[in-house]
Amino acid sequence: MKIKGLSLLFVMCLLALGCKEAKVPLKAIHVTPGSLQLEVQESKYLTAEPEPLDADPGEMPFLWESNNTSVAVVAASGLVRGVLPGKALITVSGRLSTNVVRTVPVTVVNRDVPLVSFKVTPEQVTLEAGQSTQLEVNPEPADATNVTYSWLSDDPNVAAVNGKGLVTGKAEGSTMVSVTAVTVMGNIEKRVKVTVTRSSKIKIGHFSYTVDTLKYEALGEGIQWFKFRIPEFVNGFNTLGKGLEVNVVEVDLNYTDNRVEVWPAALKVGDNRETPSAAYKRTEKAYEIMGRKPVAAINGDFFLLDNNTPKNYAYIRRRPLGMEVSNGMVVQTPYDNNNVAALIIRDDGTPEYTDQVSFSGKVEVGNNSFTLSEVNGFANRGQLVLFNNQANSFASDSAFAWSPYRSTMVSLSYPEGGWRVNDRMEFTVTAIDYDVETTIPAQKPYGGKSFNGEGAILVGSPTSDGLDNGAKRFLSQLKVGDKVGVTTEVKFNNKTVSDKKLNAIGFRGVMLNKGVVINTWNEAHPRTAVGYSKDGKRVYLMVVDGRQTNFSVGATTGHLGDILKSLGAYTGVNLDGGGSSAMVVNGVTANRPSDGSERTVANGMMVVTKK
Repeated sequence: MKIKGLSLLFVMCLLALGCKEAKVPLKAIHVTPGSLQLEVQESKYLTAEPEPLDADPGEMPFLWESNNTSVAVVAASGLVRGVLPGKALITVSGRLSTNVVRTVPVTVVNRDVPLVSFKVTPEQVTLEAGQSTQLEVNPEPADATNVTYSWLSDDPNVAAVNGKGLVTGKAEGSTMVSVTAVTVMGNIEKRVKVTVTRSSKIKIGHFSYTVDTLKYEALGEGIQWFKFRIPEFVNGFNTLGKGLEVNVVEVDLNYTDNRVEVWPAALKVGDNRETPSAAYKRTEKAYEIMGRKPVAAINGDFFLLDNNTPKNYAYIRRRPLGMEVSNGMVVQTPYDNNNVAALIIRDDGTPEYTDQVSFSGKVEVGNNSFTLSEVNGFANRGQLVLFNNQANSFASDSAFAWSPYRSTMVSLSYPEGGWRVNDRMEFTVTAIDYDVETTIPAQKPYGGKSFNGEGAILVGSPTSDGLDNGAKRFLSQLKVGDKVGVTTEVKFNNKTVSDKKLNAIGFRGVMLNKGVVINTWNEAHPRTAVGYSKDGKRVYLMVVDGRQTNFSVGATTGHLGDILKSLGAYTGVNLDGGGSSAMVVNGVTANRPSDGSERTVANGMMVVTKK
């Protein structure tokens, strides 16, 4: 019995020793997956296994921990949940062997919810010029991700939109604003119609005035005429009471049929003037042949008054003071160095102004050439001058062809290919007259020698009477049938331009320069002005009435600049005003001229479109 008891005790001891040897130490922890990417609020399990697999069970369940719980959290089961976009490290360790650790990098990204569609509110917008409204995007589903929105206005001159959908009215008209949702699956576009009305208020100087719209009419695609009145306007000089009446024609040059052109006055013996309404009616037939029509006209440049007419210019009384070019034909070069500013209409129809327009010319006969001093102007000693069929009295006599001495007069055909500047024109000699007496009396009936020119004449003067030199001799080499090349070059600020059919008209004073109003003439008068938008695609022809008590008290050029700016202009120039200010719409005088009726003027500007 004693032996049996000892044996049992021995066995029990062996069993006890065997149990202690069964606790296998934990060497490592293996985690799958080795890294994890989650969307926000998405959960995934991490699975941890011990090495060796029979490691001490007391090490488990393992301990889980996140080093950045604002990005990802982990449960005791190893379930990891994304909280916010970012990065975190998940650590797993044994319960006893805390030095046995494995880390798993976790990246949390925004939840990828594809955009199905979206709505824009409001679906259409009407606002006044100068006002703004916010467009809101409502995505479907509301939590769609990875979407960016871009905004674009079809016509920023009517309504502009910023990168956040804020729409601002710029000028009266309609346009479309598009918003494009850009996603990895493709783009989705929505469009909103925006209508901008003219503001019921207008700021002139330091005051804001209520505006009453009197008339509005569409004259063609992209051309509108509106008349408005500012009842409480005062001119700042305490004269004539209150009120200002304004007529504006706005031309959208994005419609390529729309043009603004210079009209020269009709040919009259002893005069060079015409009312805008007469010019409108006179040109209707010519435009009709081309499938076009005038819709509006205004007066243009300042002109030479009778009491300021030098003797040598009696033949062209009331000529414009500045440069005049009409569709490529030079009608007049600047009268003097004080009248070199010009409003230009380029070949593509866009306007601009230059502080200094200059003319140079050349006449070529074979291999010989001679400087062309002027167009439709006085031929001084030894000079060569060209007169075209816009020269005063062209149709009846040579009074236009004055020079100080007996000169040679060469009649020319119409130029091949038509009139144009900055290019060589070719003419054919049709007649030659030698020793023509051109110093005719300065008083009526003027008199003069008839000639048979169809399109132009050249007048060449000698350096002294009786001599055969200078331009007189240069022309004397010609005979009927000869070809003559003529170049009339127009430069802006001494820079050569390529435009060949440009229009140009003189002006006096820039009252709106790149958005800045300048008061260049601090007197209240009737005014005529032309303005244009920053991109040159909108032109504003404006006439302000004046000198009429409690009807329209007149404006300074500063007032004029404020009004143009409120309409959407970025730049504006001052044309002849006073009794000359007139606007014609559809052949009818639209304003109330201060003289009681339209004054005859030297030239003007006309709005033309397709018939």
